[in-house]
Amino acid sequence: MDYLKYSKKRRQEAIRILYETDLFNRLKRFGKVKQIGSYALDLMVKPDLDFALRIKRFSDIDKVIRQILEMSKDIINISFKKVVDRRKLGLDGKSLHLYYHDKDLWGIDIFVSTKNFSEYDKISKMVKDNITLKKKKEILRLKYLAYKSKKKVKNNSYPIYLSVLDKSMYGPDGI
Repeated sequence: MDYLKYSKKRRQEAIRILYETDLFNRLKRFGKVKQIGSYALDLMVKPDLDFALRIKRFSDIDKVIRQILEMSKDIINISFKKVVDRRKLGLDGKSLHLYYHDKDLWGIDIFVSTKNFSEYDKISKMVKDNITLKKKKEILRLKYLAYKSKKKVKNNSYPIYLSVLDKSMYGPDGI
């Protein structure tokens, strides 16, 4: 299978959905927004889009999430999945999970926090500083196998990035 071609097609679908929903621009009215995850890294396999939204006051998180939910009612094909208090996971803020109903069912995750984007920037820098075409193909292959596996694994991308990009694991030349 041509994983690069598959990923490119998935990214084109994401671009279309971002255009149709105007979600990035809609989120800007609530705070500073950043596209994160596999879309931002150009390593898409699963049908999902991730955003980080930084707001000024932690006390406003619930209000902002309610406002986003209200705003999302204007977007055709979007439905609510759940809200997760990320503090229970040892993280900051809350995450809002939506579905976008298209040819595939897309997950849209919005991480709402008062923290800056440094944790996402760190991952992005690590990937961009260490990626090669060969490593990209391997990451996409592993992500595809995990995505198509009958045993669904949540949040599998980051461990895959680490294992493929870790120089100590594959030597100075990597894969």
